[in-house]
Amino acid sequence: MLGDRTALAINAGTGWNPSEIATVAKQAEQSGFEAIFSAEIRADAIAIGLFMGSQTKRIRVGTCVSSIYLRHSLTCAQAAAFAADVTEGRMILGLGVSHPVVNARYGIEMGSPLAALREYIGEVRQHFRREGPAFPFPEPPAAYAVPIYVAALTSKALEQAAEIADGIMPVFWPPARVRQSQTWIARGHAKAPNRARPDFTLALPAFIGNDLEEMRRLARRAMSPYAAVPTYQRLFRTCGFEEEAVKAELGAMAEAISDRLLDAFCLIGPAERCRENLVAFREAGVDLPILYTPLGLPAAQSIIQAFGNKG
Repeated sequence: MLGDRTALAINAGTGWNPSEIATVAKQAEQSGFEAIFSAEIRADAIAIGLFMGSQTKRIRVGTCVSSIYLRHSLTCAQAAAFAADVTEGRMILGLGVSHPVVNARYGIEMGSPLAALREYIGEVRQHFRREGPAFPFPEPPAAYAVPIYVAALTSKALEQAAEIADGIMPVFWPPARVRQSQTWIARGHAKAPNRARPDFTLALPAFIGNDLEEMRRLARRAMSPYAAVPTYQRLFRTCGFEEEAVKAELGAMAEAISDRLLDAFCLIGPAERCRENLVAFREAGVDLPILYTPLGLPAAQSIIQAFGNKG
């Protein structure tokens, strides 16, 4: 049963069709999930969030996360504000900088990502207020406040996020790093004492099924592409997975995703095992676990069954 805040995230860019997206959003709402998010991997996460909101009545919807380099701040703000209008204030805008290896595919030079993110968020909020060069004549501000959550993995990114954002959205963290991050969050929040403490979320990959070894096999296949990204290779090392980081750097992606790493970064195996393991993340400081599936509708439905009101 859902006794604490819990959210779901899908990767609609892996072949989900509109009917499946609508189905999972409705089922997550019916099962008591607080929110459902869309990753922005070969998909427009704001558009998908808007669509999920149009198919539901109560559940919050949003992006986990949208890249600041793929959308002008004005377009981002207008799209998010419209999604908030359609959903009567249920939209959450998760923003991030993606990764150099990904942005290079699109010819994007990132410059200073933290500085760019700070500036972008300031511009988005200005557009929400209908201020600045894009609004030469007085206009009323956006009808609904749109909270901005920020993807962050490093201590500097966490500190900045706690200063400027309404929420924080790391991914692939074990409970030990969640506990460690509370110091960085407190340091950043102290720079903006008039802001509310940011909502701390964590995207937790979830692979739920009674056959633990089969779930590990599926998880290893789904998680291997992440091991090719230098950002995550560094994260593995930072979190104490030196051997796995070395294998990833050498191109042995599947071998880098060890059982030990999977058990630390994911919820994996039978539902009861996953529910028990989630407790450690909550106790470490996660306010809103975002249970993320990189797979399709059946995998998302297994998460809903395990953690929803009918779980």
